[in-house]
Amino acid sequence: MTKTVDILIVDDSLIFSQALSSLLKQYPNQVNSVQIVHNYQEALRILSMRKITTLILDLNFESQEYTGFDIAKKVKEFYPEIKIIILTQQAKIDNYETLFNDINVDGYLDKRVGIEEALEALSSVAKGEKYIDRNIKAMLEIGKWLDISKREREIADLLSQGLTQKEIAKQLFISNRTVETHIKNLTKRIGAKNTAHLVTIYTKYINGNREGYI
Repeated sequence: MTKTVDILIVDDSLIFSQALSSLLKQYPNQVNSVQIVHNYQEALRILSMRKITTLILDLNFESQEYTGFDIAKKVKEFYPEIKIIILTQQAKIDNYETLFNDINVDGYLDKRVGIEEALEALSSVAKGEKYIDRNIKAMLEIGKWLDISKREREIADLLSQGLTQKEIAKQLFISNRTVETHIKNLTKRIGAKNTAHLVTIYTKYINGNREGYI
């Protein structure tokens, strides 16, 4: 049986938060209760009074005094057992490490997700798992490629065209050893199992890259 959750939505968009609340309440087998607040102070007040298992939190507030990061930090400090799912329309690669490594949030969703994935995220974090939606995973994958050097991109591109290490070295006027070192470093950085897997990941990235980063 799926564990039901008690949710607090913290978002200063009245229309969005009310719509999300109404939608979540249509799934009583998974969602026990939903409450809404629109600012930092209200969030802490409700958390001190009510049983909340999951916080659904936006990052951007029309306030000069706090952000969603501040709220997340404070909640994890006072209530470490509460699961925090970030739900924002401005998901950014740069936020990932701060949210997961520094603050230790439990989920990261783009507001473009459908209800099915939102429910999947709720279920996953309730079981102690981390959850990142598909759009953000794809964005993080792009981020890995953005971190590589121009030379590494050239080598990855030539590998994807079917050239051997020797052919790449000849075309780029560098040694075989240098090509081998670049490939080894790329494989480790991207998390590929081997050169063939690296090419597969790179090709998938190129085919799905709509922003022209390379």
